[in-house]
Formats: sequence, C-alpha cells, structure tokens
Amino acid sequence: MTYSVRKKPENTKEQRYAERFAKLLNEDMGLNLEAVGYYLVRNNPIIAYKRLEVMSLMAGEEYDTLMEEMKG
Repeated sequence: MTYSVRKKPENTKEQRYAERFAKLLNEDMGLNLEAVGYYLVRNNPIIAYKRLEVMSLMAGEEYDTLMEEMKG
C-alpha cells in the first residue's frame, strides 16, 4: 500500500495573486472579456499585456499537464 506525503499548504505571493485574479474573473460572468482586453491594451503600458500573455501561456501548459495526469 502506498502512502502519500501531504505537503503543508504554502501561501506564496504568486498563489495569493492567482486567487485574486481568479476571483476577479469569476465575480461577474456577464463581463465582456473582449472589452476588458481592449482596455487593458489601450489604457495600460504594453508590459501589462505581455505579462498577461505569459500568464495565459503558462496556464495553458499547466492545464494540458493536468489533463494528461487525470487521464492516467
């Protein structure tokens, strides 16, 4: 029989930001995300877009990894 070793939950700055970001995205499901993207690019420095792009790419890779793990 195999026993899993549970790790103590960490509360890193990145985890807190991810939780806040997800909360913002999920609090209003009627929000026009295309308009948010438009204003993100038009009203903020380009670095905001580039950082969001990095987050999106990483989230996509992690999602793919998670789906492969769930398949077995």
